[in-house]
Amino acid sequence: DELLKVNANNVYKIRMYEKELGTIRKVLKSYVVQIDSLNLANQELRAENLEVRQELRRVETEKQELTEVKDELSSKVEMASILNAKNIVITPLNKKSKENNRTTRVVKLRVCFTLRENPILEQGPKIIYIRIVRPDDVILTSGVNFFDFQGEQIVYSASREVSYENVDVDMCIYWNNDGQLVPGTYQVHLYANGNEIGTSSFGLK
Repeated sequence: DELLKVNANNVYKIRMYEKELGTIRKVLKSYVVQIDSLNLANQELRAENLEVRQELRRVETEKQELTEVKDELSSKVEMASILNAKNIVITPLNKKSKENNRTTRVVKLRVCFTLRENPILEQGPKIIYIRIVRPDDVILTSGVNFFDFQGEQIVYSASREVSYENVDVDMCIYWNNDGQLVPGTYQVHLYANGNEIGTSSFGLK
């Protein structure tokens, strides 16, 4: 009888263990399913994250390209809005207003040029400055005259105001000689609105 009781008790325990083991298997299977689901979700999130990063890089690249295009266009517009001079001719004149390139005969220098047509430029009065540079780099002056160029005050030889209407304008500026001329090659620079708008040269004997 005792043996039968022990066997019955063991059978009962074995069945209980098998039942618990079955429950554990179900729980483990559920965990495996959840883990697989989480792994799949994690892979999807990684893929989405990769797509987001790629899209972000694409947007940043487009932004940089647009900024570069904008800067380039702004630079072109700025350059296009600068006044320019063409057909610059410097003529040394004697006291009879005849051309003469001898320093002892020259009483004035005539600088003639054409302001180019520019529909972008704002209309209105413009002051044109000229700087006449001697062969020894001395600036010919008439008194103490300065104007602003790229944030600095620099001396100029002569100036003239003109009304600019976005079309070609022919004009001349004169500099009166007070004994500063020397033989050699001179450089002439024209300025307006803080920019150099043209340059030329001439020679005296």
